[in-house]
Amino acid sequence: MALLTTGWIENTEVLGVRPSSTLSVRINNTEPVNAAVRINGFYWNGTNKIEYVLDLLTLASKEVAYSDYYAKFDNFEFQVITNTDAIEISAYGKDAAGNRSVSYSMLPAELFQMGMDGISGAPGKSIPSALNRIYIPNSGSNQVTVIDETTNSLMGDVIVGAGPFGIGVNPLTNRIYVVNFVSNNVSVIDGNTNTLITTIIVGTNPVGVGVNPNTNRIYVTNRGSHNISVIDGFTHVVIATILVGTSPEGLTINPATNRIYITNHGSNTVSVINGSTHTVIATIDVQV
Repeated sequence: MALLTTGWIENTEVLGVRPSSTLSVRINNTEPVNAAVRINGFYWNGTNKIEYVLDLLTLASKEVAYSDYYAKFDNFEFQVITNTDAIEISAYGKDAAGNRSVSYSMLPAELFQMGMDGISGAPGKSIPSALNRIYIPNSGSNQVTVIDETTNSLMGDVIVGAGPFGIGVNPLTNRIYVVNFVSNNVSVIDGNTNTLITTIIVGTNPVGVGVNPNTNRIYVTNRGSHNISVIDGFTHVVIATILVGTSPEGLTINPATNRIYITNHGSNTVSVINGSTHTVIATIDVQV
């Protein structure tokens, strides 16, 4: 599995002209078997990251596919997820006349560190811990790479489950939680020793994870089973499973109110969970 991204692209209009009016993606399946590809496009509306493209492709062996997407935004990002690393992907912008104007790099998403608070981890992102260490999921090798943020030096790798995807940290206990998309479980790492403590079975195709340090509860979005696994950080046991919308992916936690907000990719909704009762207290329809 590979998760690649353009990162945020500045596409500001100058004298009525944008660098890119359209983003083109070229995908070459070099595998001897079919490959599955998912393309997501996002733009920034000033306060929120909005998804506006979801494209699912199946490429035969040696097939090359081209796709064009609207890109008249001040800032946008494209992500490509594949079920194999043996796929060649390139992206470039076209101007209003349809001419190629600029090339964009497609890089592993783990190279783009999250600008978050060290509590919740989005799919494929690196995240810092209490000891200024960065944890990077490597989905192809089923490992998590540990980097010392102070010295920018490699500390080693921790073997986890199959297809590590999202990472969350409890800065109070210095426990790192890695959701493994393929093996349907969560690997728990001791941040003091960088060793695997235990593995917890969750739902199908987990992608996102968040931690409420006040309650030491861990929340995992299970995209394939459309639910949330709630883990007790003291016992490492799943204490609740909460049904939400279709294909939950991202999540955000407000530790002060103990509310958990789940983005449901398939149903275009946000589920609001009461962390005290493990119940959905609201479902909010969002625009796409």
